[in-house]
Amino acid sequence: IIINLYADDTTIFLRKGDRYEHLQEILKHWCLASGAKFNMEKTEILPIGTITHRSDVIALRKMNHNDTPFEPNIKIAKDGFPIRSLGAWIGNKLDNTTPWEPVLDKIINQNLQTWNKGDPSLDRKWLITQMFIGGMTQFLTKAQG
Repeated sequence: IIINLYADDTTIFLRKGDRYEHLQEILKHWCLASGAKFNMEKTEILPIGTITHRSDVIALRKMNHNDTPFEPNIKIAKDGFPIRSLGAWIGNKLDNTTPWEPVLDKIINQNLQTWNKGDPSLDRKWLITQMFIGGMTQFLTKAQG
């Protein structure tokens, strides 16, 4: 089990033979010791490995045949459906345009249309471009490429 903590985000990596019930026990003790609360409602699982393994995790809703099933409310990402981790969209068999669609939609349909109603000057348009379009796309460009 590998656990990566960054601010209030936790990413956990399990091998095929690891057991979900062991992870639950570790998290329970960690939360008691640290005073933290692990938000199971936001838990998402991204199966990594062979197509057969990924299909088994999705179909059985557990890491392996000997493990306990995941809770019904936990989302398991199927191939082609990304999950968000530290601002980047990750998953199996993703279309490279997937993470850009909501960002571009927000820029075009929310920000630009709102700002355009005020008939901004050329200087203001430049500022809007730098602040909103540049700001909203730079991180995703760095994270996704």
